[in-house]
Amino acid sequence: MNHLQQKAFAHDLAACWDAGNGDVKSSFPEPKRSRPADLNLPNGLAASSDANVLQDLADMMCQCGLATFIASTVNESRRILERHDVCLVLCDERLADGGYQEILAAVQRRSPVIVVSPTGEAVDYLKAIGAGAFDYLAHRPIPEELPRVIRSALVSGQAKSSEGIASGI
Repeated sequence: MNHLQQKAFAHDLAACWDAGNGDVKSSFPEPKRSRPADLNLPNGLAASSDANVLQDLADMMCQCGLATFIASTVNESRRILERHDVCLVLCDERLADGGYQEILAAVQRRSPVIVVSPTGEAVDYLKAIGAGAFDYLAHRPIPEELPRVIRSALVSGQAKSSEGIASGI
């Protein structure tokens, strides 16, 4: 990402945060993007009720060439998924009003869902994969791991809009 793109990303992302306490705003009329929509990039969705995790997920998706919507609740995620096509979802294991299972149900296998977890326990991994998640990762994956998993999800054939993305990541 070049300097101007980073500056635009920071400005757009800052508009989504409540400057008073660092929490993600709980509702807004139109979903906020962490990158401008006019770049004709495919859409992704990052969902977490933890502001730091949400920023990390959105940063990683933007670095992988996705215009990223951000959501802090299952309800916000559902609204975004109803209004917009997304080719990938990065979702925290637990959100304030539910969990990744509700996100998987809303996506209905149209796009791969990568679940991130604070624990990364093997039992939880098996549950998430069994429920239909593309992958399940610890919150702080190895720096090369998340981009690799994102690329894999986009080229797996599960992503609706992956044509032309995988080679550009």
